Amino acid sequence: MTVVADAPAQTERAGLPVSGDIDRYLDLIVADLPDDDLTSRLKGLRYAIDRLNLAFSRDAARLAAAFANEDAGDLLDAPTAGEWIRHNCKTSRSVAYDCINVGEQLQRLPKSADALATGAIGFAHLSVLARTSSALVASTPESAFVEDDLLERARECSAGRLWHYCMRLRHALDPEGVAREQRIAVEERRLQFTVWDDGSLLISGQLDPIGGAAVRTALEPLAQPMGQGDERCLEHRQGDAIVELSLHSLDAGLVPQHASQRPHLQVTTTLETLRGLQGSPAADMEFSTPISSTTVQRLACDGNIARVVFGPDSVVVDVGRAVRVVSGATRRALNARDQHCQWPGCERSASWSAAHHLVHWVQGGATDLSNLILLCHRHHWMVHEGGWKLARSDDSRLLAIPPVYDYYRVRAPDLPAA
Repeated sequence: MTVVADAPAQTERAGLPVSGDIDRYLDLIVADLPDDDLTSRLKGLRYAIDRLNLAFSRDAARLAAAFANEDAGDLLDAPTAGEWIRHNCKTSRSVAYDCINVGEQLQRLPKSADALATGAIGFAHLSVLARTSSALVASTPESAFVEDDLLERARECSAGRLWHYCMRLRHALDPEGVAREQRIAVEERRLQFTVWDDGSLLISGQLDPIGGAAVRTALEPLAQPMGQGDERCLEHRQGDAIVELSLHSLDAGLVPQHASQRPHLQVTTTLETLRGLQGSPAADMEFSTPISSTTVQRLACDGNIARVVFGPDSVVVDVGRAVRVVSGATRRALNARDQHCQWPGCERSASWSAAHHLVHWVQGGATDLSNLILLCHRHHWMVHEGGWKLARSDDSRLLAIPPVYDYYRVRAPDLPAA
């Protein structure tokens, strides 16, 4: 097989079909379908895409063979056929290698390719069949793969269900191979933190199926809608859930000690910042940008407070003993009384809630049962930073009053009177 690199004279078209030809082809696919028949148009276009993917896969496999047997890599300046396809065909790595695999397995899947050509199955089905064929042929006798049985299953179910069926079949025929893949997936676990300019943390990573299931199982109950006024989308709830899970692990002492000390959030603040006085500086917290006084007050509602006195040049003069704001006995009584978060409609248990001062202790509020209620981590944030208010109705019910402004929107400065 010969691989030809783009010549300078071909730069204008870069080896691509003329745009007008593609437009006429697309019009031809749906020429007999009215504009408002969207379902038929979508099925027709999807069928055409699947046929094109099949043709693309055949040529992708031929290119992979050239990389393996010829000097195509040097000619095209790419380490593998998949990388060349990814860059030059403007697609993802997974799509590129998936198409190569489909093309390489077509000789074992002739009936499946015919079924795609007639529209009986889609390219997604063919991809699953090709991955199954590749895995089984590499580790079991070739006779173990029976195309007819899997193709019949593909005709009857979605690509997702077919994938689950094929995984069960693979385990029945090659348990060692499935176990090996799962071991590799565990070794490829990764989690990356990227801090943005404003201090926000971007999280990216990859978990194996079993580890991912454990994380989702832990977050699922915490990511359910909570109480009155919860209009968060799923992604927002899941983000809050992982923060809540982390805070609970720290509060409950579930994280292993580091340097003979239980990991905890440590905030360094001035008394003026804690009181929220005008002109006071932001507080400091490890792994975070400086935090606001409202956040400091929330964390101080139910935390350990230690006095540190600084002398000239920031020399530490005295360090007081850390004292729990809400004593153990008071907290036990509060848990017994409230039993769960007191936000209207929320039932997060006491062990997942913080003791909130209705009148903050820094403003003179007492740390006793009459001035304390349990609030879960999210609703505690909503009362402090979120601008929500709590009030008692005439019949002693606790009411949650939303903020009168959008606290995510920067307000325009007050304009002078005309």
